[in-house]
Amino acid sequence: MPISRPMSRLDRLRCATRNAHALIEAVPALSRLVAADLTHDIYVSVLQHLEAFHACIEPAIACALTGLRSALVLLDGSRPQALAEDLAWFGVRPLPSPPIPMPDTPAGALGMLYVVEGSGLGGRVIGRHLTDSLGVCPGQGGSFYCRRDAETVRWRWRHLCQVLEGPLPGDAPEGRLIEGAQVTFRFLDRWLRTIEIVPGMTAAAAP
Repeated sequence: MPISRPMSRLDRLRCATRNAHALIEAVPALSRLVAADLTHDIYVSVLQHLEAFHACIEPAIACALTGLRSALVLLDGSRPQALAEDLAWFGVRPLPSPPIPMPDTPAGALGMLYVVEGSGLGGRVIGRHLTDSLGVCPGQGGSFYCRRDAETVRWRWRHLCQVLEGPLPGDAPEGRLIEGAQVTFRFLDRWLRTIEIVPGMTAAAAP
């Protein structure tokens, strides 16, 4: 019989958050990003909600991970900046800051970073559809999803996986890491489900 290898910390984190991750993928507004009936209004509303999320949560995570330089390199502000550029291109204002869950431990913040960094992995497929259906591209409404630096995205994910497999900040129990990821998945799911999908919808914060 083949000998199964012990599960890594990353494997355990994936297993513990699998259901929450599946719920995010089923959010109606996100599903529409690769649908034939995608409209500019739906796309812009998704951008607004993501910008509000990233602009609040990334600085909070960075503050909690001040002593973990290997993780801080991933919190360079590039995601909030790209989203802000896209909103500016469409001429819409950001949404008010939502009640983001704040990390209560460095290990919890690392779990939150797992969700934030993982959110960019499927962007290339979405980006291609956005370019074909809406005509957006980097610098023209597609800076967040239509990034051309695929190797950088892969490097960021590999780097995060290495950080996650290393010692947890303060020798914290693994449960803190998992809890941080689960809390973030649950919040993001609720936040994105506030996007209404109705005929002729308009962006919530359009001037």
